[in-house]
Amino acid sequence: MAESGSEDRRNFITIRKQFLRHLSASDNVTELSQRFGALDSNFERVDFVVELWKASKIGVEFQSGGKSDEVAVKFREKGNEMFKIKKLKEAWEFYTRSICYAEEESVNLGLAFANRSAVLFELNLHSQCLMDINRALEHHYPEHLKPKLFVREKNSKNLELEAFTKPHDAVPAITDPNLKVQCAGSCLEVEEDEDFGRYVVAARDIKAGEVLAVEKPFVLLLVNHYLSHCHECVSLSYNLIPCKGCTSALYCSQTCRDQAFQKYHKYECSILATIRYLELDKLKILPLRIAFLIKDQYNEIGSLKVNPNEIYQSDRYTEIHNLVTNCSKRSVSDLFERATAAAIIFTLVKDHTTFFEDLNEKTERVFKEILLLHIQTGPSNFHEITELSPNSGTYQPEEVASGAFAFLSLLNHSCCPNVTRFCYGSTLVLRAIQDIKKGEQCFDNYGYHHAVMTRSDRREHLKSQYYFDCVCQACENDWGLYEDLPSVDDTELDDSVVEKLSAGEVKAAKDVLEKALEKLQVFQKLQPCKNFCQMQEIVKQCFAIFGNKRRIF
Repeated sequence: MAESGSEDRRNFITIRKQFLRHLSASDNVTELSQRFGALDSNFERVDFVVELWKASKIGVEFQSGGKSDEVAVKFREKGNEMFKIKKLKEAWEFYTRSICYAEEESVNLGLAFANRSAVLFELNLHSQCLMDINRALEHHYPEHLKPKLFVREKNSKNLELEAFTKPHDAVPAITDPNLKVQCAGSCLEVEEDEDFGRYVVAARDIKAGEVLAVEKPFVLLLVNHYLSHCHECVSLSYNLIPCKGCTSALYCSQTCRDQAFQKYHKYECSILATIRYLELDKLKILPLRIAFLIKDQYNEIGSLKVNPNEIYQSDRYTEIHNLVTNCSKRSVSDLFERATAAAIIFTLVKDHTTFFEDLNEKTERVFKEILLLHIQTGPSNFHEITELSPNSGTYQPEEVASGAFAFLSLLNHSCCPNVTRFCYGSTLVLRAIQDIKKGEQCFDNYGYHHAVMTRSDRREHLKSQYYFDCVCQACENDWGLYEDLPSVDDTELDDSVVEKLSAGEVKAAKDVLEKALEKLQVFQKLQPCKNFCQMQEIVKQCFAIFGNKRRIF
Protein backbone atom coordinates (compact mmCIF):
# COMPACT_ATOMS: atom_id res chain seq x y z
CA MET A 1 0.00 0.00 0.00
CA ALA A 2 1.06 3.60 -0.46
CA GLU A 3 3.13 4.76 2.47
CA SER A 4 1.89 7.70 4.54
CA GLY A 5 5.14 9.67 4.55
CA SER A 6 6.40 12.00 7.24
CA GLU A 7 4.28 13.49 9.99
CA ASP A 8 4.66 17.02 8.59
CA ARG A 9 3.37 16.16 5.15
CA ARG A 10 0.97 18.56 3.46
CA ASN A 11 -2.36 16.83 4.03
CA PHE A 12 -5.75 18.35 3.24
CA ILE A 13 -6.08 20.16 6.57
CA THR A 14 -2.63 21.72 6.21
CA ILE A 15 -3.29 22.75 2.62
CA ARG A 16 -6.72 24.17 3.46
CA LYS A 17 -5.20 26.31 6.23
CA GLN A 18 -2.50 27.52 3.84
CA PHE A 19 -5.16 28.34 1.24
CA LEU A 20 -7.26 30.28 3.77
CA ARG A 21 -4.20 32.23 4.95
CA HIS A 22 -3.47 33.10 1.33
CA LEU A 23 -7.01 34.40 0.83
CA SER A 24 -7.02 36.28 4.16
CA ALA A 25 -3.88 38.12 3.13
CA SER A 26 -5.65 39.65 0.13
CA ASP A 27 -7.42 42.98 0.29
CA ASN A 28 -10.74 41.67 -0.99
CA VAL A 29 -11.43 38.75 1.39
CA THR A 30 -14.74 40.29 2.53
CA GLU A 31 -15.83 40.74 -1.07
CA LEU A 32 -14.87 37.13 -1.88
CA SER A 33 -16.94 35.89 1.05
CA GLN A 34 -19.95 37.92 -0.04
CA ARG A 35 -19.68 36.77 -3.63
CA PHE A 36 -19.38 33.13 -2.58
CA GLY A 37 -22.31 33.42 -0.17
CA ALA A 38 -24.51 34.78 -2.97
CA LEU A 39 -23.99 31.72 -5.19
CA ASP A 40 -27.01 29.44 -5.61
CA SER A 41 -25.70 26.18 -7.08
CA ASN A 42 -23.09 23.67 -6.03
CA PHE A 43 -21.21 23.75 -9.31
CA GLU A 44 -20.98 27.57 -9.12
CA ARG A 45 -19.51 27.26 -5.63
CA VAL A 46 -16.92 24.73 -6.77
CA ASP A 47 -16.13 26.78 -9.89
CA PHE A 48 -15.58 29.84 -7.72
CA VAL A 49 -13.10 28.03 -5.46
CA VAL A 50 -11.36 26.28 -8.37
CA GLU A 51 -10.40 29.67 -9.82
CA LEU A 52 -9.11 30.86 -6.45
CA TRP A 53 -7.23 27.60 -5.99
CA LYS A 54 -5.53 27.90 -9.36
CA ALA A 55 -4.56 31.51 -8.69
CA SER A 56 -3.03 30.59 -5.32
CA LYS A 57 -0.59 28.16 -7.00
CA ILE A 58 -0.52 26.13 -3.78
CA GLY A 59 -1.19 22.74 -5.33
CA VAL A 60 -0.85 19.26 -3.80
CA GLU A 61 2.06 16.83 -3.70
CA PHE A 62 1.04 14.21 -6.24
CA GLN A 63 1.85 10.63 -5.24
CA SER A 64 2.36 8.19 -8.11
CA GLY A 65 1.35 5.10 -6.13
CA GLY A 66 2.97 2.95 -8.79
CA LYS A 67 4.60 -0.48 -8.59
CA SER A 68 8.20 -0.87 -7.45
CA ASP A 69 10.12 -4.14 -7.29
CA GLU A 70 12.68 -2.43 -5.08
CA VAL A 71 10.04 -1.61 -2.47
CA ALA A 72 8.47 -5.06 -2.90
CA VAL A 73 11.78 -6.74 -2.06
CA LYS A 74 12.21 -4.61 1.07
CA PHE A 75 8.75 -5.53 2.33
CA ARG A 76 9.33 -9.22 1.58
CA GLU A 77 12.63 -9.18 3.47
CA LYS A 78 10.93 -7.56 6.47
CA GLY A 79 8.28 -10.27 6.24
CA ASN A 80 10.99 -12.93 6.31
CA GLU A 81 12.43 -11.42 9.49
CA MET A 82 9.03 -11.50 11.18
CA PHE A 83 8.29 -15.04 9.98
CA LYS A 84 11.54 -16.34 11.46
CA ILE A 85 10.55 -15.15 14.92
CA LYS A 86 6.94 -16.38 14.52
CA LYS A 87 5.35 -12.93 14.38
CA LEU A 88 2.77 -14.15 11.91
CA LYS A 89 0.55 -11.06 11.79
CA GLU A 90 3.50 -8.79 11.01
CA ALA A 91 4.88 -11.27 8.46
CA TRP A 92 1.49 -11.46 6.75
CA GLU A 93 1.26 -7.65 6.59
CA PHE A 94 4.72 -7.25 5.06
CA TYR A 95 4.16 -10.01 2.51
CA THR A 96 0.82 -8.48 1.50
CA ARG A 97 2.48 -5.07 1.07
CA SER A 98 5.14 -6.77 -1.05
CA ILE A 99 2.35 -8.20 -3.21
CA CYS A 100 0.95 -4.66 -3.60
CA TYR A 101 4.25 -3.23 -4.85
CA ALA A 102 5.57 -6.14 -6.94
CA GLU A 103 5.45 -5.47 -10.67
CA GLU A 104 2.96 -7.60 -12.58
CA GLU A 105 5.42 -9.67 -14.63
CA SER A 106 8.10 -9.75 -11.94
CA VAL A 107 9.36 -12.80 -10.08
CA ASN A 108 8.84 -10.74 -6.91
CA LEU A 109 5.08 -11.14 -7.17
CA GLY A 110 5.40 -14.92 -7.24
CA LEU A 111 7.86 -14.86 -4.34
CA ALA A 112 5.55 -12.71 -2.22
CA PHE A 113 2.56 -14.98 -2.89
CA ALA A 114 4.64 -18.02 -1.94
CA ASN A 115 5.90 -16.43 1.26
CA ARG A 116 2.41 -15.37 2.29
CA SER A 117 1.22 -18.93 1.68
CA ALA A 118 3.68 -20.03 4.38
CA VAL A 119 2.02 -17.69 6.89
CA LEU A 120 -1.45 -18.88 5.90
CA PHE A 121 -0.28 -22.47 6.37
CA GLU A 122 0.86 -21.67 9.91
CA LEU A 123 -2.51 -20.02 10.58
CA ASN A 124 -4.30 -23.19 9.39
CA LEU A 125 -5.95 -21.24 6.58
CA HIS A 126 -5.23 -24.03 4.15
CA SER A 127 -7.68 -23.17 1.39
CA GLN A 128 -6.27 -19.63 1.22
CA CYS A 129 -2.75 -21.05 1.45
CA LEU A 130 -3.40 -23.25 -1.59
CA MET A 131 -4.75 -20.29 -3.55
CA ASP A 132 -1.58 -18.31 -2.87
CA ILE A 133 0.56 -21.29 -3.90
CA ASN A 134 -1.26 -21.44 -7.23
CA ARG A 135 -0.79 -17.70 -7.69
CA ALA A 136 2.93 -18.03 -7.00
CA LEU A 137 3.22 -20.72 -9.66
CA GLU A 138 1.32 -18.52 -12.12
CA HIS A 139 3.66 -15.56 -11.50
CA HIS A 140 7.15 -16.71 -12.49
CA TYR A 141 8.02 -18.54 -9.27
CA PRO A 142 11.66 -19.75 -9.61
CA GLU A 143 12.10 -23.38 -10.68
CA HIS A 144 14.72 -24.15 -8.02
CA LEU A 145 12.30 -23.13 -5.25
CA LYS A 146 9.28 -25.07 -6.52
CA PRO A 147 10.05 -28.37 -4.70
CA LYS A 148 9.66 -26.66 -1.32
CA LEU A 149 6.42 -25.06 -2.48
CA PHE A 150 5.09 -28.42 -3.70
CA VAL A 151 5.79 -29.93 -0.27
CA ARG A 152 3.74 -27.15 1.37
CA GLU A 153 0.98 -27.72 -1.17
CA LYS A 154 0.91 -31.46 -0.44
CA ASN A 155 0.91 -30.93 3.33
CA SER A 156 -1.87 -28.38 3.08
CA LYS A 157 -3.99 -30.73 0.98
CA ASN A 158 -3.34 -33.65 3.31
CA LEU A 159 -4.34 -31.71 6.40
CA GLU A 160 -8.03 -31.48 7.14
CA LEU A 161 -9.07 -28.16 5.61
CA GLU A 162 -10.19 -25.62 8.15
CA ALA A 163 -13.87 -25.56 8.85
CA PHE A 164 -15.06 -22.73 6.68
CA THR A 165 -15.48 -19.98 9.26
CA LYS A 166 -17.79 -17.41 7.80
CA PRO A 167 -17.19 -13.82 8.84
CA HIS A 168 -20.87 -13.61 9.80
CA ASP A 169 -24.05 -15.69 10.06
CA ALA A 170 -26.51 -15.87 7.18
CA VAL A 171 -28.10 -12.50 6.45
CA PRO A 172 -31.61 -12.42 8.01
CA ALA A 173 -34.45 -12.37 5.51
CA ILE A 174 -37.53 -10.18 5.27
CA THR A 175 -40.43 -12.64 5.49
CA ASP A 176 -43.21 -10.16 4.67
CA PRO A 177 -41.85 -7.65 2.11
CA ASN A 178 -43.00 -4.06 1.95
CA LEU A 179 -44.78 -3.24 -1.31
CA LYS A 180 -43.53 0.36 -1.31
CA VAL A 181 -39.97 0.05 0.07
CA GLN A 182 -37.60 -2.38 -1.63
CA CYS A 183 -35.55 -3.36 1.43
CA ALA A 184 -38.11 -3.13 4.24
CA GLY A 185 -40.73 -5.34 5.81
CA SER A 186 -44.44 -4.58 5.70
CA CYS A 187 -44.22 -3.60 9.37
CA LEU A 188 -42.86 -0.18 8.34
CA GLU A 189 -44.27 2.85 6.54
CA VAL A 190 -42.66 6.06 5.29
CA GLU A 191 -44.44 9.30 6.17
CA GLU A 192 -43.59 12.97 5.71
CA ASP A 193 -44.33 16.25 7.48
CA GLU A 194 -42.78 19.69 7.98
CA ASP A 195 -41.22 18.88 11.35
CA PHE A 196 -39.47 15.60 10.54
CA GLY A 197 -39.33 15.56 6.75
CA ARG A 198 -39.53 11.95 5.56
CA TYR A 199 -39.50 9.46 8.42
CA VAL A 200 -40.30 5.84 9.27
CA VAL A 201 -43.15 4.60 11.48
CA ALA A 202 -44.43 1.22 12.63
CA ALA A 203 -47.33 -0.02 10.49
CA ARG A 204 -48.21 -2.53 13.25
CA ASP A 205 -47.05 -3.40 16.74
CA ILE A 206 -43.40 -4.52 16.60
CA LYS A 207 -41.61 -6.73 19.12
CA ALA A 208 -38.03 -6.17 20.26
CA GLY A 209 -35.64 -8.24 18.15
CA GLU A 210 -37.73 -8.21 14.97
CA VAL A 211 -35.99 -7.67 11.63
CA LEU A 212 -37.44 -4.51 10.08
CA ALA A 213 -35.26 -3.94 7.00
CA VAL A 214 -32.30 -5.51 5.19
CA GLU A 215 -30.52 -2.97 2.99
CA LYS A 216 -27.54 -3.20 0.67
CA PRO A 217 -25.64 0.04 -0.03
CA PHE A 218 -25.90 1.95 -3.28
CA VAL A 219 -22.17 2.63 -3.00
CA LEU A 220 -19.40 1.39 -0.70
CA LEU A 221 -16.03 2.73 0.41
CA LEU A 222 -13.39 0.81 2.31
CA VAL A 223 -12.04 3.22 4.94
CA ASN A 224 -9.80 0.98 7.06
CA HIS A 225 -7.97 -2.36 6.99
CA TYR A 226 -6.88 -2.07 3.37
CA LEU A 227 -4.70 -5.20 3.65
CA SER A 228 -7.46 -7.51 4.91
CA HIS A 229 -10.64 -6.32 3.17
CA CYS A 230 -11.65 -6.20 -0.46
CA HIS A 231 -11.56 -2.75 -2.07
CA GLU A 232 -14.78 -3.59 -3.95
CA CYS A 233 -17.05 -5.70 -1.71
CA VAL A 234 -15.21 -4.98 1.61
CA SER A 235 -15.29 -8.68 2.56
CA LEU A 236 -12.67 -9.99 4.97
CA SER A 237 -9.92 -12.04 3.32
CA TYR A 238 -6.32 -12.86 4.26
CA ASN A 239 -5.14 -13.58 0.72
CA LEU A 240 -6.16 -10.54 -1.33
CA ILE A 241 -4.82 -9.93 -4.82
CA PRO A 242 -3.48 -6.54 -6.00
CA CYS A 243 -4.65 -4.00 -8.53
CA LYS A 244 -2.43 -4.34 -11.59
CA GLY A 245 -1.81 -0.60 -11.75
CA CYS A 246 -1.60 0.86 -8.24
CA THR A 247 -0.53 -0.09 -4.74
CA SER A 248 -3.67 1.19 -3.02
CA ALA A 249 -6.30 -1.43 -3.86
CA LEU A 250 -6.55 -5.15 -3.07
CA TYR A 251 -9.33 -7.55 -3.99
CA CYS A 252 -10.77 -10.84 -2.78
CA SER A 253 -11.13 -12.18 -6.32
CA GLN A 254 -10.53 -11.50 -9.98
CA THR A 255 -14.26 -10.85 -10.30
CA CYS A 256 -14.19 -8.03 -7.75
CA ARG A 257 -11.05 -6.59 -9.33
CA ASP A 258 -12.67 -6.51 -12.77
CA GLN A 259 -15.96 -5.09 -11.48
CA ALA A 260 -14.22 -2.33 -9.55
CA PHE A 261 -12.10 -1.37 -12.53
CA GLN A 262 -15.07 -1.10 -14.85
CA LYS A 263 -17.22 0.87 -12.42
CA TYR A 264 -14.81 3.37 -10.88
CA HIS A 265 -11.24 2.18 -10.27
CA LYS A 266 -10.11 2.91 -13.83
CA TYR A 267 -10.56 6.57 -12.86
CA GLU A 268 -9.33 6.56 -9.25
CA CYS A 269 -6.37 4.22 -9.79
CA SER A 270 -3.94 7.02 -10.64
CA ILE A 271 -5.02 9.34 -7.80
CA LEU A 272 -5.86 7.00 -4.93
CA ALA A 273 -2.36 7.22 -3.43
CA THR A 274 -2.60 11.02 -3.44
CA ILE A 275 -6.08 10.94 -1.89
CA ARG A 276 -4.79 8.82 0.98
CA TYR A 277 -1.67 10.94 1.30
CA LEU A 278 -3.93 13.99 1.68
CA GLU A 279 -5.83 12.10 4.40
CA LEU A 280 -9.15 13.05 2.87
CA ASP A 281 -11.86 11.51 5.03
CA LYS A 282 -14.67 9.21 3.90
CA LEU A 283 -17.13 12.12 3.72
CA LYS A 284 -15.00 13.57 0.91
CA ILE A 285 -14.00 10.33 -0.88
CA LEU A 286 -17.39 8.59 -0.95
CA PRO A 287 -18.93 11.48 -2.93
CA LEU A 288 -16.14 11.04 -5.49
CA ARG A 289 -16.98 7.34 -5.76
CA ILE A 290 -20.62 8.29 -6.39
CA ALA A 291 -19.62 10.82 -9.06
CA PHE A 292 -17.63 8.12 -10.87
CA LEU A 293 -20.37 5.49 -10.55
CA ILE A 294 -23.21 7.56 -12.00
CA LYS A 295 -21.32 8.97 -14.97
CA ASP A 296 -23.89 7.51 -17.38
CA GLN A 297 -26.69 9.42 -15.60
CA TYR A 298 -25.19 12.91 -15.82
CA ASN A 299 -27.69 13.99 -18.47
CA GLU A 300 -30.61 13.06 -16.17
CA ILE A 301 -29.46 14.83 -13.00
CA GLY A 302 -31.93 17.70 -13.30
CA SER A 303 -34.94 15.37 -13.44
CA LEU A 304 -34.09 12.96 -10.61
CA LYS A 305 -37.03 13.22 -8.22
CA VAL A 306 -38.43 10.63 -5.81
CA ASN A 307 -41.94 9.64 -6.93
CA PRO A 308 -44.07 8.65 -3.90
CA ASN A 309 -46.08 6.35 -6.17
CA GLU A 310 -42.99 4.31 -7.09
CA ILE A 311 -41.18 1.69 -5.03
CA TYR A 312 -38.44 3.28 -2.93
CA GLN A 313 -35.30 1.52 -4.21
CA SER A 314 -31.96 1.04 -2.46
CA ASP A 315 -30.08 0.26 -5.67
CA ARG A 316 -31.12 3.40 -7.55
CA TYR A 317 -29.27 6.71 -7.52
CA THR A 318 -32.46 8.81 -7.51
CA GLU A 319 -33.04 8.06 -3.82
CA ILE A 320 -29.45 8.94 -2.89
CA HIS A 321 -29.60 12.16 -4.94
CA ASN A 322 -32.59 13.43 -2.98
CA LEU A 323 -31.29 12.94 0.56
CA VAL A 324 -31.16 16.04 2.75
CA THR A 325 -28.17 18.39 2.36
CA ASN A 326 -28.94 21.00 5.07
CA CYS A 327 -27.43 23.47 2.58
CA SER A 328 -29.68 26.37 3.61
CA LYS A 329 -28.66 25.91 7.26
CA ARG A 330 -24.91 25.89 6.62
CA SER A 331 -22.71 28.90 7.22
CA VAL A 332 -20.70 30.47 4.42
CA SER A 333 -17.48 29.19 6.00
CA ASP A 334 -18.85 25.63 6.22
CA LEU A 335 -19.87 25.66 2.56
CA PHE A 336 -16.55 27.20 1.55
CA GLU A 337 -14.60 24.47 3.35
CA ARG A 338 -16.63 21.77 1.59
CA ALA A 339 -16.30 23.54 -1.76
CA THR A 340 -12.53 23.70 -1.22
CA ALA A 341 -12.40 19.93 -0.80
CA ALA A 342 -14.50 19.52 -3.95
CA ALA A 343 -12.26 21.94 -5.87
CA ILE A 344 -9.09 20.07 -4.91
CA ILE A 345 -10.63 16.71 -5.78
CA PHE A 346 -11.93 18.05 -9.10
CA THR A 347 -8.46 19.37 -9.95
CA LEU A 348 -6.90 15.99 -9.16
CA VAL A 349 -9.42 14.19 -11.37
CA LYS A 350 -9.05 16.77 -14.16
CA ASP A 351 -5.24 16.74 -14.17
CA HIS A 352 -4.42 13.11 -13.41
CA THR A 353 -7.23 10.85 -14.69
CA THR A 354 -8.98 10.06 -17.95
CA PHE A 355 -12.45 10.74 -16.53
CA PHE A 356 -13.11 13.92 -18.50
CA GLU A 357 -11.60 12.75 -21.78
CA ASP A 358 -14.01 13.21 -24.70
CA LEU A 359 -16.56 14.87 -22.40
CA ASN A 360 -17.96 18.37 -22.66
CA GLU A 361 -18.00 21.30 -20.26
CA LYS A 362 -21.48 20.36 -19.06
CA THR A 363 -20.09 17.08 -17.74
CA GLU A 364 -17.58 18.97 -15.62
CA ARG A 365 -20.38 21.13 -14.21
CA VAL A 366 -22.44 18.06 -13.29
CA PHE A 367 -19.41 16.40 -11.70
CA LYS A 368 -18.84 19.46 -9.50
CA GLU A 369 -22.54 19.60 -8.64
CA ILE A 370 -22.63 15.92 -7.62
CA LEU A 371 -19.39 16.11 -5.68
CA LEU A 372 -20.38 19.06 -3.49
CA LEU A 373 -23.96 17.78 -3.15
CA HIS A 374 -22.80 14.57 -1.50
CA ILE A 375 -20.06 16.23 0.53
CA GLN A 376 -23.10 17.91 2.14
CA THR A 377 -25.44 14.90 2.30
CA GLY A 378 -22.75 12.57 3.64
CA PRO A 379 -22.56 13.64 7.31
CA SER A 380 -26.28 12.99 7.81
CA ASN A 381 -26.75 10.02 5.52
CA PHE A 382 -23.66 7.83 5.11
CA HIS A 383 -23.52 4.84 7.46
CA GLU A 384 -20.62 2.93 8.97
CA ILE A 385 -20.02 -0.74 8.26
CA THR A 386 -18.36 -2.31 11.27
CA GLU A 387 -17.09 -5.65 12.49
CA LEU A 388 -16.42 -6.95 15.96
CA SER A 389 -12.68 -6.99 16.38
CA PRO A 390 -10.67 -8.57 19.23
CA ASN A 391 -9.16 -5.91 21.46
CA SER A 392 -7.42 -6.99 24.68
CA GLY A 393 -9.54 -10.12 24.86
CA THR A 394 -12.91 -8.49 24.18
CA TYR A 395 -14.73 -7.88 20.91
CA GLN A 396 -15.53 -4.26 20.12
CA PRO A 397 -17.08 -2.76 16.95
CA GLU A 398 -14.53 -1.26 14.58
CA GLU A 399 -15.31 0.66 11.40
CA VAL A 400 -14.26 -1.05 8.18
CA ALA A 401 -16.22 0.76 5.50
CA SER A 402 -18.86 3.39 4.84
CA GLY A 403 -21.83 3.30 2.51
CA ALA A 404 -24.80 5.23 1.19
CA PHE A 405 -28.06 3.57 2.29
CA ALA A 406 -31.15 5.24 0.86
CA PHE A 407 -33.78 3.83 3.23
CA LEU A 408 -31.83 3.76 6.49
CA SER A 409 -31.02 7.42 5.89
CA LEU A 410 -34.70 8.22 6.45
CA LEU A 411 -34.49 7.18 10.12
CA ASN A 412 -34.47 10.09 12.53
CA HIS A 413 -32.44 10.31 15.74
CA SER A 414 -33.39 9.70 19.33
CA CYS A 415 -31.13 9.73 22.39
CA CYS A 416 -33.13 6.66 23.51
CA PRO A 417 -33.44 4.76 20.19
CA ASN A 418 -35.87 1.92 19.50
CA VAL A 419 -34.05 0.48 16.45
CA THR A 420 -30.44 -0.09 15.51
CA ARG A 421 -28.32 -1.46 12.66
CA PHE A 422 -26.22 -4.64 12.49
CA CYS A 423 -23.65 -5.42 9.81
CA TYR A 424 -23.55 -8.59 7.72
CA GLY A 425 -20.81 -8.09 5.18
CA SER A 426 -21.76 -4.80 3.53
CA THR A 427 -25.48 -5.35 4.22
CA LEU A 428 -27.14 -3.51 7.12
CA VAL A 429 -29.91 -5.24 9.05
CA LEU A 430 -32.32 -3.02 10.99
CA ARG A 431 -33.81 -4.55 14.15
CA ALA A 432 -36.11 -3.28 16.87
CA ILE A 433 -34.31 -2.99 20.21
CA GLN A 434 -37.49 -2.37 22.17
CA ASP A 435 -41.19 -2.87 21.55
CA ILE A 436 -42.70 -0.29 19.18
CA LYS A 437 -46.43 0.40 19.00
CA LYS A 438 -48.29 0.90 15.72
CA GLY A 439 -47.95 4.50 14.55
CA GLU A 440 -44.86 5.26 16.63
CA GLN A 441 -41.81 6.59 14.85
CA CYS A 442 -38.74 4.36 14.49
CA PHE A 443 -35.69 6.15 15.88
CA ASP A 444 -32.04 5.32 15.29
CA ASN A 445 -29.18 6.85 17.29
CA TYR A 446 -26.61 9.13 15.64
CA GLY A 447 -23.96 8.50 18.29
CA TYR A 448 -25.32 10.60 21.16
CA HIS A 449 -27.06 8.48 23.84
CA HIS A 450 -28.57 9.79 27.06
CA ALA A 451 -26.80 7.12 29.15
CA VAL A 452 -23.32 8.36 28.24
CA MET A 453 -23.74 12.08 27.47
CA THR A 454 -25.58 14.95 29.16
CA ARG A 455 -28.56 16.57 27.46
CA SER A 456 -26.76 19.87 26.89
CA ASP A 457 -23.79 18.14 25.27
CA ARG A 458 -26.03 15.95 23.10
CA ARG A 459 -28.08 18.87 21.88
CA GLU A 460 -24.99 20.94 21.16
CA HIS A 461 -23.41 18.19 19.04
CA LEU A 462 -26.65 17.36 17.22
CA LYS A 463 -27.30 21.00 16.41
CA SER A 464 -23.75 21.48 15.15
CA GLN A 465 -23.60 18.38 12.94
CA TYR A 466 -27.22 17.69 11.99
CA TYR A 467 -28.88 21.13 12.35
CA PHE A 468 -31.85 20.16 14.53
CA ASP A 469 -32.96 20.58 18.13
CA CYS A 470 -33.54 17.16 19.64
CA VAL A 471 -36.97 16.72 21.24
CA CYS A 472 -36.80 13.00 21.93
CA GLN A 473 -38.23 11.49 25.12
CA ALA A 474 -34.85 11.49 26.86
CA CYS A 475 -34.23 15.15 26.02
CA GLU A 476 -37.71 16.42 26.83
CA ASN A 477 -37.64 14.67 30.23
CA ASP A 478 -33.89 15.16 30.81
CA TRP A 479 -33.14 11.52 31.50
CA GLY A 480 -29.93 11.15 33.47
CA LEU A 481 -26.62 9.50 32.68
CA TYR A 482 -26.37 5.76 33.29
CA GLU A 483 -24.74 6.12 36.72
CA ASP A 484 -27.55 8.43 37.87
CA LEU A 485 -30.44 6.18 36.79
CA PRO A 486 -32.45 4.05 39.28
CA SER A 487 -31.99 0.29 39.34
CA VAL A 488 -34.20 -2.73 40.00
CA ASP A 489 -32.83 -5.68 42.02
CA ASP A 490 -31.88 -9.11 40.63
CA THR A 491 -31.67 -8.23 36.98
CA GLU A 492 -28.07 -8.76 35.97
CA LEU A 493 -27.00 -11.75 33.92
CA ASP A 494 -24.41 -14.16 35.25
CA ASP A 495 -20.90 -12.66 34.98
CA SER A 496 -19.66 -15.67 33.02
CA VAL A 497 -22.32 -15.07 30.36
CA VAL A 498 -21.31 -11.42 30.04
CA GLU A 499 -17.67 -12.48 29.69
CA LYS A 500 -18.56 -14.95 26.94
CA LEU A 501 -20.48 -12.26 25.08
CA SER A 502 -17.53 -9.90 25.43
CA ALA A 503 -15.37 -12.65 23.93
CA GLY A 504 -17.69 -12.85 20.92
CA GLU A 505 -18.98 -16.38 21.58
CA VAL A 506 -21.82 -17.19 19.19
CA LYS A 507 -23.21 -20.02 21.32
CA ALA A 508 -23.46 -17.77 24.37
CA ALA A 509 -25.31 -15.17 22.31
CA LYS A 510 -27.82 -17.74 21.05
CA ASP A 511 -28.33 -19.17 24.54
CA VAL A 512 -28.98 -15.84 26.25
CA LEU A 513 -30.86 -13.88 23.57
CA GLU A 514 -34.40 -15.10 24.25
CA LYS A 515 -34.11 -14.47 27.99
CA ALA A 516 -32.55 -11.06 27.38
CA LEU A 517 -35.41 -10.03 25.06
CA GLU A 518 -37.97 -11.06 27.68
CA LYS A 519 -36.23 -8.98 30.35
CA LEU A 520 -35.90 -6.07 27.95
CA GLN A 521 -39.68 -5.97 27.49
CA VAL A 522 -40.18 -5.91 31.27
CA PHE A 523 -37.66 -3.13 31.86
CA GLN A 524 -39.00 -1.04 28.97
CA LYS A 525 -42.01 -0.24 31.16
CA LEU A 526 -39.67 1.08 33.86
CA GLN A 527 -37.68 3.52 31.70
CA PRO A 528 -35.50 5.30 32.45
CA CYS A 529 -33.52 2.77 34.52
CA LYS A 530 -30.11 1.13 34.53
CA ASN A 531 -31.64 -2.29 33.94
CA PHE A 532 -33.19 -1.33 30.62
CA CYS A 533 -29.90 0.16 29.41
CA GLN A 534 -27.99 -2.94 30.52
CA MET A 535 -30.37 -5.36 28.86
CA GLN A 536 -30.58 -3.34 25.66
CA GLU A 537 -26.78 -3.47 25.41
CA ILE A 538 -26.85 -7.25 25.99
CA VAL A 539 -29.41 -7.68 23.20
CA LYS A 540 -27.37 -5.48 20.87
CA GLN A 541 -24.19 -7.44 21.66
CA CYS A 542 -25.94 -10.74 20.90
CA PHE A 543 -27.15 -9.57 17.51
CA ALA A 544 -23.78 -7.96 16.75
CA ILE A 545 -22.04 -11.30 17.38
CA PHE A 546 -24.16 -12.87 14.63
CA GLY A 547 -22.90 -10.21 12.23
CA ASN A 548 -19.40 -9.24 11.09
CA LYS A 549 -16.67 -10.61 13.32
CA ARG A 550 -12.93 -10.79 12.71
CA ARG A 551 -11.63 -14.30 13.27
CA ILE A 552 -7.82 -14.05 13.53
CA PHE A 553 -6.34 -10.54 13.52
